[in-house]
Amino acid sequence: MKHFLTKLGITVAALTVVAYGLDLVITRNLRHSDARMFSTYNAIYSDSLTCDAVVMGSSRGLMQYDVAILDSIVGLNTYNISVDGRCIDAEVVIYDLYRQHAPQPRLVIQNIDYGTLQMSNGYEREQYLPYLRRDNVYRLTRPTECFSWADRYLPLVRYAGYHEVVKEGLGIHNKLNRPEMYKGYVANDSKWDGTAFAHIDTLGAVYNPEAIAIFDRYLHRCKEEGIRVVMVYAPIYIGVTEKMGSTADTMFAIYRQFADQYDYPILNYTFDSICHDTLNFYNASHLNRRGAELFSTKLAHDLKELLK
Repeated sequence: MKHFLTKLGITVAALTVVAYGLDLVITRNLRHSDARMFSTYNAIYSDSLTCDAVVMGSSRGLMQYDVAILDSIVGLNTYNISVDGRCIDAEVVIYDLYRQHAPQPRLVIQNIDYGTLQMSNGYEREQYLPYLRRDNVYRLTRPTECFSWADRYLPLVRYAGYHEVVKEGLGIHNKLNRPEMYKGYVANDSKWDGTAFAHIDTLGAVYNPEAIAIFDRYLHRCKEEGIRVVMVYAPIYIGVTEKMGSTADTMFAIYRQFADQYDYPILNYTFDSICHDTLNFYNASHLNRRGAELFSTKLAHDLKELLK
């Protein structure tokens, strides 16, 4: 029995060493990955984001705000820290991490729409894994992402089930999305596809009380710190607004309350000419590269005038 326990102990110890070694290799490589979901976090933790302005939003922020155009016209150094497929809770998490590693920005360009004031559904939860052992990341993400003690402290546990992420960390060919990015901005060259939109009769929006509270605290903090926030309704295909009906009016009223409360301006491109031409979109809620360049140019000129 003693001999068996000794062998068992040696085996467990060896496996633990291997697990910690693999965890170390995977984590280290992911922290240098250029895959989209890790790119901005890696830039933040490399302390390379010294910006005048940041763009905040979901995929509608990520793919529609061309920071090269904004910088060239407005004259600022802008980085797009938008989070694909996420709502205000995750947007504020990445903003908080950015603020812990970079100087205070002068300006926040906050994309707002029908999906902002909801809570995220766990999409691409794996984006946090390389940095989960850091106290600030674990603390900020645990309430919404449901990370456990084991995820943080035990080797490889947090990577369980994320096969493509593990492949990325081991340098094996994987299917992670790695588009061309410039300072967080991702252009999409796809042409219009309205197939899914055509099957939708009406569109609504849900406003989560917890998300509203997060948005309120975030704006309050920006106001106290003297950071200018400009809220922006980016263009959306006009058919979406038409199918929203009175829901759109409710959305406008909610954000107007926040704008009035904190004395922050709103720029609304919901009814801009861009919204009427499908050549500017790859689906009903996202601009393609052509549309993003048109929108970013208009936004830049409006921002330049506003910031005077």
